[in-house]
Amino acid sequence: MPSTTFEKLSEEKKKRIFLAIYYELKRVPFPEMSINQIIKNAGIPRGSFYQYFKNKDDAFEYFVNESSNRIKENVIKRISSVHGDIFELSETVFDEIVAAGSDKNWQEIVCHVVPYTNMNKLEPISHYIENLDREKWLEACSSLGIGNLDIRDEQEIMDIIGVIEALYQSALPQIFLGEGDMEELKNKFRRRLNIVKKATVREA
Repeated sequence: MPSTTFEKLSEEKKKRIFLAIYYELKRVPFPEMSINQIIKNAGIPRGSFYQYFKNKDDAFEYFVNESSNRIKENVIKRISSVHGDIFELSETVFDEIVAAGSDKNWQEIVCHVVPYTNMNKLEPISHYIENLDREKWLEACSSLGIGNLDIRDEQEIMDIIGVIEALYQSALPQIFLGEGDMEELKNKFRRRLNIVKKATVREA
């Protein structure tokens, strides 16, 4: 993980370093990733790189975790666009992932990153929300339609999110590898999501 020195950098410089790693991983798979190319892309001295990261593996881990967190932040920000409907949000995001899976640029970066990533070490979005400060946590839970769900408290919505995450995890390998019929995959996801919805949404 990045050092405390890195954490003290300006957001602009952090973004520049993140993009430098991104463009290098878009060019080559992780094992071929070049520190020299990263520092050239970022416009930083070689010594600075080692002040920020222990080695190439450390920079890669930072990139993967940061990418994962950015996706989670984006999902949370979009809650209001679907009026807090966690099921509509889940379906919309899934459809976008399937669409992105057929994009050449997306496939390129995925093939260069995912095979070398330990997915089990990535923080699930349910844990990510739980680790927000109390005010943001309650706001996220409330926004996710807690008033329409047949649950006892905010913690149970984390369990619902965990179930939806499992649906994603079972489908993502097929999307990333381009295996099977994508329309059938979307239909299967919708059917399973609908089962969770029927079990958790209050009757009007």
